[in-house]
Amino acid sequence: MADAIWKEYELFCPVCNATFKQLVVLHKVPKNFDITPYLAGFVENHDHKAWQEAQRQKAQSGGSGGEPQS
Repeated sequence: MADAIWKEYELFCPVCNATFKQLVVLHKVPKNFDITPYLAGFVENHDHKAWQEAQRQKAQSGGSGGEPQS
């Protein structure tokens, strides 16, 4: 995959009222490729309920999510 381009996009979900990052691998796409509808599909299809539940649990635990809990 030497020709692949890895890009990270920060997307906003109006349902969750939050931003999240999505890593996208672009491999052999035309130069005039419009990525907007592709990224909109990520926002539309991500699991809103699971995202909101994870954020709620994160807020209750008071952690940043990256720290081990004892």
